[in-house]
Amino acid sequence: MGIKVAAWQENLLDSLMLKGIDAALYYAGNACFIRFKGHEQLVLNLIPLLPGLTPEDLKQLQSVYLTEGVMLVQLWEDIWLNRPLQVLSRISSMLGRNSTVHGRKTKVKSVTQTDADHFFDHFHLQGSASARYKYALTLGEEVVAMASFSAKRKMTRRAREGYTSVELIRFATIDGITVQGGLSKLIRHLVKTIAPNDVMTYTDMDWSSGKGYVKLGFELADTSAPAEIWLDTANMTRYFPHRLPDELRSALSLLSPDEAAAYMKSKNYIRIFNTGNLKYILPL
Repeated sequence: MGIKVAAWQENLLDSLMLKGIDAALYYAGNACFIRFKGHEQLVLNLIPLLPGLTPEDLKQLQSVYLTEGVMLVQLWEDIWLNRPLQVLSRISSMLGRNSTVHGRKTKVKSVTQTDADHFFDHFHLQGSASARYKYALTLGEEVVAMASFSAKRKMTRRAREGYTSVELIRFATIDGITVQGGLSKLIRHLVKTIAPNDVMTYTDMDWSSGKGYVKLGFELADTSAPAEIWLDTANMTRYFPHRLPDELRSALSLLSPDEAAAYMKSKNYIRIFNTGNLKYILPL
């Protein structure tokens, strides 16, 4: 008997085909993947919300594909269910299907947190996040890209006194558009405005190897281990342990790992994880 395709996996495949993306499911062991015709360097690993997987399993799988020159994207079931339009947009971009807008034809403008929330909730895979500085690129009257940054922070461990850093928190473009030189233009504007000594950012290893940042001059500074995440299956909301509701954090602090898993299951939470993050720094 063959392996049964889950409804969400079939829905993803159908959605790709509706966008004109030629894709096909295949299985290796108990894992389900999607390959793309004419784009052998990208594969999706479709991860169901089932017990048994470990971060080591996914990291090892990524390494195997990487040795073959293939980027393996780890697409969890809850991400597809929560952010299908953003997933499709990101995949389409990774396949090189976007139209190109030249950054030199755009203008930079400051935007509010409300503006940023609206934009990133629509166009960023992780939604929005609070930020100190928010800038948009406009083409005519249309916003085509946006970036958000933290406040400038003093880095006391740096050798040079007064050294400051700022974090690039979010960057996204509208669906179907790549703004060539867009992120560089927004970073230059930030640097001209507040003059930090570097810009740092993180990339999610489930989705990226950071090559785009390297092309912009960023340097790999650190690799973080896979992180534990609690998923509320009632509404498919993810929480890092330190961001759980106070009641749950207090209860977990008194429990062993096995007891914690049982307790959280009773609250409709399951433990999942990511494959870690890459930290990049752009020296200025």
